Amino acid sequence: MQWNSWLALVLVTCLAACSGSSSSVPDGGVDASDDADGAAVVDEPADGADSGPGDDGGDPGSADDAGDPNTDDGDGSGDPGPGDPGPGDPGPGDPGPGDPGPGDDGGVDPCQQMPPISRLPFSYTRADVGTPLSQAELETFTDAYLALLESTRYFDFVEERVHGWPESDPQGRYWYGTWWSGVTLQKRSGQVTYRHHVVGADNNGLRTAPILEGACYAYLIWNDPDHEHLTRKMVRGFSSWILAMEQTGVQTPTLLTRASYPQSIQSSDNGRSYFIDYSQNRPGVDNSACEYVNIPDNPYWGDIWPKNKRSKDCIGEMYRAIAQMRSCQGCMSAAAEQDLTQMFDLYASWSRQVEDDNWGIATYDKDLSIYIPLEDLARFVLVADAECAGVLALRFLGRGDPGTLDCEDGISWPEDVAFFNNDLMKSGNKQMLRSYHQAAISFALDTGHDAVALSLLEGLADRLDRNMNYFEQNGQLPDNLHADDLVTLIVEAATVGVPLTSREVRWVHQQIGLATQDYLAPGLHNHFHTFDADVPDGDYLYSPTSAEMLLYDFGLPLGTCASIWRNSASRPLLDCERVINSR
Repeated sequence: MQWNSWLALVLVTCLAACSGSSSSVPDGGVDASDDADGAAVVDEPADGADSGPGDDGGDPGSADDAGDPNTDDGDGSGDPGPGDPGPGDPGPGDPGPGDPGPGDDGGVDPCQQMPPISRLPFSYTRADVGTPLSQAELETFTDAYLALLESTRYFDFVEERVHGWPESDPQGRYWYGTWWSGVTLQKRSGQVTYRHHVVGADNNGLRTAPILEGACYAYLIWNDPDHEHLTRKMVRGFSSWILAMEQTGVQTPTLLTRASYPQSIQSSDNGRSYFIDYSQNRPGVDNSACEYVNIPDNPYWGDIWPKNKRSKDCIGEMYRAIAQMRSCQGCMSAAAEQDLTQMFDLYASWSRQVEDDNWGIATYDKDLSIYIPLEDLARFVLVADAECAGVLALRFLGRGDPGTLDCEDGISWPEDVAFFNNDLMKSGNKQMLRSYHQAAISFALDTGHDAVALSLLEGLADRLDRNMNYFEQNGQLPDNLHADDLVTLIVEAATVGVPLTSREVRWVHQQIGLATQDYLAPGLHNHFHTFDADVPDGDYLYSPTSAEMLLYDFGLPLGTCASIWRNSASRPLLDCERVINSR
């Protein structure tokens, strides 16, 4: 990620005495006055139910996806147990009825109705902008979106591509799957191989997170066991990034890897035969951002090669997805619930560790000694509250409250200055800060801090207004915002409580329409059907792409029908009844 200009801006715009946080305001009622942009009321029930292709916002000097031909591209509890300060305990994430935790509905089964009703704890509206869609237009788009999922076999395709360690392992070791970079897909004599390259993967959370959310939403809408299993697979993938840093018989702080490489292995999961080739990553080639380290006695996979120096780049996407799993929690099988609890506990523990390390991200060196890298990639910047929302999300998950952090509306002074300035804030930076913002909202809602959530929500709506106004005034997006980023921002904002305007809905519809033409191009058919017997041998894209909408985001629109924090005041992105009844 291009950080030099961003850090320079932070330092230039602040006095040396700036502190990283300020005293928080007691989280009580909010008097939100009506204005031209909307109105909000707290404690009133809701009405009802960056980066371009291949750019993961890499670290300074990171090889990220360099050399990747596709970029067109246990128990690990980690917290003290039930009732501890972290919200990762079994159940809906809070100690019981009447407490301030999430999902407290007086004992009513939150999944009695599927998808679950919205549990947004306050009313928040915005004045509509643009021409509302007719019902016929909404139905036409909904049908086209469902046809896109069907034509690309989206969830089946994702299930094929998401891999890590197979469930079919004869030894029964911890199975999981994630989405990857640094991998190609080859088919030879009918056998498919996922071949990982020496540069390895970085920031897999950037891709896995929205796919995980989409799988969860799909399960809530259609109650398909395959969607639940796909959700489990990636939840366990999230957990694997922490479990991979453990050593047998050695007590260490909770650490997080970028990606990890166990031994190569054959898989027969779901009746498909394929080989996962990790040989070039044991070890791979180090770069300025990270190194391969060897753990010869990992308790889950034995001899393993993780990549160290976990960066903060995709932590926002990851934490947003973790919070959104509250939508599915309580609605899944007992095994899936155990997987969710493990993930919540592991990341609650990691969050506390990062806070205890003064918001630095510890890792292993080559000798497995623990240290905190000096590079900015491993340190959250709290000067002028520049990355306040990121640490707020960690604080909420780790300890259940904001502590002394007050991020106000989630847009810091330095970001405000650089909002449309590509020289000061690149698209990757903008994407990262946006994801922190959404993660902080999600966990504020999750932990019952409604006043904090509302303030942040208003700031998130301001992000949408600024970008849409810029587009209307200039006929194009700013240099530091790609079209696919804005699609992600708008759709994800809707799933954390921002009511969309007609202008935003129409813009997303237009972009998805353009993306559909790209993804359904005849030349991509075999890339979406690689395992079919009639598809010939060859090299295939691991991840087809479009400048209008990222493949990883295909399932996110379903969240406007299924997220527990969707806002009933929103202009609909989809005809949800039509979606629900489509299967």
